[in-house]
Amino acid sequence: MKTRNKGLILSFIGVLILSPDSLLIRLVDLDDFSLIFYRSALPIITILIFLIYTYQKSFLNSFYLIGVPGIIYAILYAITHICFVYSIQNTAVANTLVLIASAPIFAALFSVFILKEIPSFFTWMVILISMIAMIIIGIGSFTTTGLYGDLMAIIVAMGMGFSMVLVRLFKNKDLVPACLLGCFISALYALPFGINFNLSNNQFIILFIMCLIILPIPFMILTISPKFAPAHEVALIFLLESVLGTAWVWFVISETPPLNTILGGILLLGSVTIYIYQTTKNNN
Repeated sequence: MKTRNKGLILSFIGVLILSPDSLLIRLVDLDDFSLIFYRSALPIITILIFLIYTYQKSFLNSFYLIGVPGIIYAILYAITHICFVYSIQNTAVANTLVLIASAPIFAALFSVFILKEIPSFFTWMVILISMIAMIIIGIGSFTTTGLYGDLMAIIVAMGMGFSMVLVRLFKNKDLVPACLLGCFISALYALPFGINFNLSNNQFIILFIMCLIILPIPFMILTISPKFAPAHEVALIFLLESVLGTAWVWFVISETPPLNTILGGILLLGSVTIYIYQTTKNNN
C-alpha cells in the first residue's frame, strides 16, 4: 500500500467512526461546560492507553519530543473541541457540520503559504464543487439566531485546517501526545464553571461511547493521516462528516433536513467519493 493511499484510507475510517458524534451530543442533553469537560477529560483515558502501548518505557519522553509544534497543536486541539461544543449547542447540526466541512479550504490555503504545497487542478475543482454543495446545504439554514454557533464552527474549520498542515510540516514528530495535552487544557478550561456530575445511566452510557471511542480514535487518526497524504486531501475526506453526521441525526431523532440539504449532501458525497477513487487509482 502506497503512503498516500494509507493516509486517505485512514482518514475515511476516522470519519466513519466520528460520524455519530453530533447525534450523541444531542442525545446526552448536557450544558456546554459539562459537555466540554467530559469530552475533554474522558478521551484522555483512550489516548493514554494508546500512548502507553505504543511507547511503553518511553511514554513520558514522548511528551518532551513533541516540542513547540506539539504545544501549538495541543492549543489548537483544545480550541477546536471547545468551539465545536459551543457551535453544536447554539446552531443547527447541519449548520455546524457544513461550516466545519470548509476545513479543506483552509488546509489548502495554509498549505500554499506554509508548505508551498500547491493543490492540483483536480483537487481545486473538487474543493470548488464541495463548496457549492455546502452553499446548497446552507441555503435557508443560516439564521441570525444561530450566528454565534456558526462563527464557532468556522473557528473549528480553521483550527482543523491549520492542525493538518502543522502535522504535515512536522511529519517527523508524533503529535498524538499533544492530543492528550489538548484534552487536558480544554478540561481545565471547563472545570471552574460548574460540571454536572449527577448523570443518569443513559447519559453515562452515551458519554462512555462518545468520549472513549467515537471522539478520541478519529482525532488520533486525524493527527496521523497528514503524515502520509497532503493536509487538504485528508480534510476533503473529513467533508463526509457533514453528510453522515446529518444523516445520523435525521434517522435517529427525526430532525429531517430540507430538500436543499439532501441535494447538497448528495453532491458533496459524490464529489468526495470520486476524489477518493481517482487519487487512489492514480497512485496504484
